[in-house]
Amino acid sequence: MGIFDKAKDVAGKAKDVVDDQVEKHSDKIPDKIEGMYDKASDAAEKIIPGEDAPAE
Repeated sequence: MGIFDKAKDVAGKAKDVVDDQVEKHSDKIPDKIEGMYDKASDAAEKIIPGEDAPAE
């Protein structure tokens, strides 16, 4: 595993933590902000796969 793969793995784990917190506190986040986050998260998922990414 190269250095970029390790960085991508760490970034994916961090993204998963943020996704979990957003989901946990979604009742406190305005719908407009949550929608923008979901859109950005989906775009990031293509570059930095998280735990829901298909296995390679």
